[in-house]
Amino acid sequence: MPRNNRFTPLAMPIVIGIALQILFIFPDMRDTPTKAVTEFTEAYFKVDRSMTGRLCEQSKTANDVDVVDRYIESKSKDAEDRGFRMFYMKDWVYNLRTHIISRDDSSAKLRLTAKVKPPLKAFFTGEGYRSIDEIITVINEDGKWKVCGNIFSMADL
Repeated sequence: MPRNNRFTPLAMPIVIGIALQILFIFPDMRDTPTKAVTEFTEAYFKVDRSMTGRLCEQSKTANDVDVVDRYIESKSKDAEDRGFRMFYMKDWVYNLRTHIISRDDSSAKLRLTAKVKPPLKAFFTGEGYRSIDEIITVINEDGKWKVCGNIFSMADL
């Protein structure tokens, strides 16, 4: 006589969900040009130093000056001049989309579109979204995709 198991309908979705999570984790671990641009853009607008890890070597310095330090100092000074802390200058990125224009094994060109809004500053000033539409060059440097070029044109320095 067959056994009637009442837990099978509950256990099967859980087992299938765990299996799907494992399957989706592995593709997310790969480094891609799109992932590099996305990580860099989010760190850039949050004025987070972690953007340095996604910059190619030639973009890290200009005239022997660390461009990330210069960018962060500029944002800090702007916040200080307005009488605010650094958190006030951070932006959130919405609707970030990338489209690969061209790609080979060592480089890629991507079109980045997004909307940027400073959450705290927008609350007090009523400032709306700014649209970003940039072509970004990404190169494969030591097995990791990194953003190159004049990427600091995205912000209002």
